[in-house]
Amino acid sequence: MNIQQALRQAAQTLAPTSDSPLLDARCLLSHVLDCNGAHLLTWPEQALTEQQQADFDRLCAQRAAGRPVAYLTGEREFWAQTLVVNPATLIPRPETETLVDFVLSRFAPEPTMKLLDIGTGSGAIAIAIASERPGWSVSASDISEPALDTARHNAETSHVNLELINSDWFDAIKQHDFDIIVSNPPYIAAGDPHLGQGDVRFEPESALVSGSDGLDAIRHLCQHAMDYLVDHGWLIVEHGYDQKKSVYGCFAEHGFQSIVQLDDLAGQPRMTAGQKRPDTVTTDHGNHRS
Repeated sequence: MNIQQALRQAAQTLAPTSDSPLLDARCLLSHVLDCNGAHLLTWPEQALTEQQQADFDRLCAQRAAGRPVAYLTGEREFWAQTLVVNPATLIPRPETETLVDFVLSRFAPEPTMKLLDIGTGSGAIAIAIASERPGWSVSASDISEPALDTARHNAETSHVNLELINSDWFDAIKQHDFDIIVSNPPYIAAGDPHLGQGDVRFEPESALVSGSDGLDAIRHLCQHAMDYLVDHGWLIVEHGYDQKKSVYGCFAEHGFQSIVQLDDLAGQPRMTAGQKRPDTVTTDHGNHRS
């Protein structure tokens, strides 16, 4: 079987379970052949070896069962970086680039900033920002050691400097002078039917689910981020498309000003940012677990 025939057959196999069967097939075959997509288009008559066909069939069967392409290939592109991903981390998604783009554009004139990415997972947000702003001090935290190992590997292969911290939210964060705190926290409600659909079935539940309404983590961030921000510092979070009003209220309730909300490229509400007022009274720096 050649490349063209293999892709056609795989697309038919994946059509009942995938929204993008041909794209999925191309990604998987590129992985098997260790080539890029252009190679598949340029050499459609190239014959597959028996081993290549067997490997491709195995991956297609797993994809047909719902397993994410990113977990099958072990990588995902994000902000022009190729990141290693695995079941210990969420799969970076294009909508998260909304947050990265906001940070880079809003603070473009600043040669030095101190930024913390809370719940970094694969390190996608922190690495994207650090790659564009090498003069900034960027830290990233996660409660999961396997996730931090993945972020460490990605930082090394992306040639960026990150301080990585094992922390349950702010518990192990010792510095209180960040200019920016960013997070893509869990924001899906427990019992949400989307948890049984698509790629999220295979992603770590602890990185997806946050209480009965999906807002527990964002409430925690709004409540405690003030303690770790300088005056006029910013908290910036990703959230669900249907949480815009609730997240705005949470930011306002906890004293943030100049609140900004942005849609992603699909036109869905995706990000909220707010600035710490200089007169904000913060709590002590003890254990803030909610």
